[in-house]
Amino acid sequence: MIELIKNFFNPNVYKRMISGIFFTVPFIYLIFKGGAYFVVFFILLLVVIIYEFNTSSKNKISLWLRFLIITMFIISFFHFIFLRVIFDIFIVEYLLFIIFSIWIFDSFSLIGGRLIGGRKLMPSISPNKTYSGFISGIVSLIFFSSSLIIYYDLNNLIIVFSLIIGLISFVGDAIESSIKRFLKIKDFSNLMPGHGGITDRMDAFLLFFLIHFFFSVLIFNPFSLYA
Repeated sequence: MIELIKNFFNPNVYKRMISGIFFTVPFIYLIFKGGAYFVVFFILLLVVIIYEFNTSSKNKISLWLRFLIITMFIISFFHFIFLRVIFDIFIVEYLLFIIFSIWIFDSFSLIGGRLIGGRKLMPSISPNKTYSGFISGIVSLIFFSSSLIIYYDLNNLIIVFSLIIGLISFVGDAIESSIKRFLKIKDFSNLMPGHGGITDRMDAFLLFFLIHFFFSVLIFNPFSLYA
């Protein structure tokens, strides 16, 4: 066990932790603060993601497919931005629950996979993913959402919602891994040591808020939502 822990805390993990902190602090702070700085920050993140993807995929996939994928990035980001702007402070807790659920699933999947190891979940797409990592991520979300239910006296459906977020996070990461294998790249950039690029860090975010947008369109009138 001691040897496993030593192997886990390698230089790459430290880089991942440090760059993650520098990314997470302004990310969370500006969601709380809102306003113009919030909008500018997330638009800048979107610009970086579009640049990373366009640079990595140029001459490898068709212009129309790149345009379609970039359009999905834009829809996802602007839906998130509009939700925060329109509903103001009243939606902050909801957005943070989603984001923390994504990060918790991702972090504990990594920890569980590295410490426990075992059978590969999908070796042809993402060779580092294991069943133990996936289960660790699921269990972490159950503990996270259960603690919120106990502390805030919330509905038990929060557990189901958090597990749906975890599943979407897993699918988003798998899709991104498939795209990177097709493009024959390890990461979209090296902007965040230990993580890769902003695109690598926000794959689950992009897929979740894209699905959230289309779900909102199906359930609600999108014009009244953004009016």
